[in-house]
Amino acid sequence: MTLSPAFKMAIRPFGDSALLVDVDAGSTDASSDIVMALNAQLSRQRARGITQTTPSYNSLLVCFEPERMQRSTLQGEIHAIADTINVKDIPKGNQWSLPACFDAPYALDRVALETELSQDWQSIVDCFCATEYRVHAVGFLPGFTYLGNLPDALQCDRLRDPRATVPTSSIAIAGTQAGIYPFDSPGGWRIIGRLPFTVFQTQADPPALFQANDRIRFEAVTPKVFEALEQRPIASVIKQATRR
Repeated sequence: MTLSPAFKMAIRPFGDSALLVDVDAGSTDASSDIVMALNAQLSRQRARGITQTTPSYNSLLVCFEPERMQRSTLQGEIHAIADTINVKDIPKGNQWSLPACFDAPYALDRVALETELSQDWQSIVDCFCATEYRVHAVGFLPGFTYLGNLPDALQCDRLRDPRATVPTSSIAIAGTQAGIYPFDSPGGWRIIGRLPFTVFQTQADPPALFQANDRIRFEAVTPKVFEALEQRPIASVIKQATRR
């Protein structure tokens, strides 16, 4: 359905108690803007039967209680919101400046990336840290952070054979995206560095440190500084890393 010259939207069932809203606004960032605006509006209506909303790059998963809200009613509300949406009303996420080490032993794919990208390591790190990344989605693993806006000069192939274990808090790139691994897990993205703190804590509220629409920059630190930050309480490192 064409809602305006700016974007298109399609809604389809996703199981018995959810709808998946797909948005096409011509580009990833523009689609994300619409998704975030829809998410903000629908999140305010959770008491009326909506139980959860999960935004991603160009889609929004809307979970609801069928006994409190009919699917057709929810579809109508989503269309009504979309017809009057104003992306200027999107709530701004947190802005982060994160210390990270891009030296050995944290940059597991340094040699391979220098070869594939035909750049020396310092140029790769400088380019990576000069960019502000947008959190487009949190998922795949609980707390895995998908970051858009990876510079063209850093776009690379995934590993042909994924690692059995990627260390917690590793920073990775693959294709047009960057990402942060929340805990030890298998993975095929190229590892360029690591954060000195965890980004997913089961006892925290919310457990995932980053949320969709946050903005992140990375600041390169030496291994010595990295090791010192690892010894500090997580709360103090995070407080220093975030700014609104």
